[in-house]
Amino acid sequence: MWFTETPWPPIIGLCVVGVLLFLGWMSQRKTAFLAGVALCLALCGIVFVVEQQIVTEREHVGQTLLDFAVAFQQDSMRQGLVNLVVPGPQPASLSFISASADGTRRMAEAALNFVDLPEAVRISDVRTTMSNNDSRAVTQFRASATVRAGGHADGVHQPTRWELTWQREKGDWKILRATRLHFMSGEALQNPFTTRE
Repeated sequence: MWFTETPWPPIIGLCVVGVLLFLGWMSQRKTAFLAGVALCLALCGIVFVVEQQIVTEREHVGQTLLDFAVAFQQDSMRQGLVNLVVPGPQPASLSFISASADGTRRMAEAALNFVDLPEAVRISDVRTTMSNNDSRAVTQFRASATVRAGGHADGVHQPTRWELTWQREKGDWKILRATRLHFMSGEALQNPFTTRE
């Protein structure tokens, strides 16, 4: 487990120490100060390389979110009326949803059958909160894409805001719950693709 999500805070700290040591060398001309500067520079490189090798659970969740967005966009272009008549293979994006999350799975299937996303989904403003010894996560993010709905040829750019609850299952992160949020206030909205029992 790495102590920070990004290498920049320790690198900046080492640079500050390096500058102070260099100023000490300028005033006293002792080689020990220059050796300290060289050590700080070397440690900056080591910290950067080590941080690139270590992936935290929060980073795993973030990458899984991006992978899900890509899979959902690709599946949206494959689904539609044809799959309602002649079922095809299961969409890859559904593999990101927990087997125990039936409501979320049905909501995703309904959305895939109704909308087409002809371009990549842009994910931004991602905030992830970890809990239960890093076995649960809640991610809030903004997603925007060009959306074609109901068979219309013209697409509309649609920004949305979501909250996904994740659970670690057999080493993978799976979606338990998806909640659409008001774009500005962050309050939960009724999802138009929610199916009634």
